[in-house]
Amino acid sequence: MQDLPASEGPGRVGKLKRPIPSRQFSHLFNAYAKWFNIRYDRTGSLFEKPFKRKLVESEDYVKRLIYYIHHNPVHHRFSDTIIEYPWSSYQTIVKQHKTKLKQEEVIDWFDDVENFKFYHLQEHKLEVMKEVLIDF
Repeated sequence: MQDLPASEGPGRVGKLKRPIPSRQFSHLFNAYAKWFNIRYDRTGSLFEKPFKRKLVESEDYVKRLIYYIHHNPVHHRFSDTIIEYPWSSYQTIVKQHKTKLKQEEVIDWFDDVENFKFYHLQEHKLEVMKEVLIDF
């Protein structure tokens, strides 16, 4: 088998190496994170927290999580009410649009759609949610 000249190997165009954008951004973010960590005497990731998971052990826990997810845009002031936030699954569950979301299973945790709505209209204190959340 004949060896290819360096200018004709994989990932090369003529004599120039073909850049891969995702790799270039990775290098940029890694370099910035290293600089930032040295500058501010810290370690670890800058852009996202490490992934964690927690076992869901009860129906009440599931209901609280669903409420928390739907209420999060209100809590962070992206929306005034749960109903107004356009990217929430709340409307999909209530209106039962055809989707991959298991709407009937979610509604069953609240018994019916009316109880689902009622539960979401109540104001639940987020301090009570500490037991449900990983990072509060």
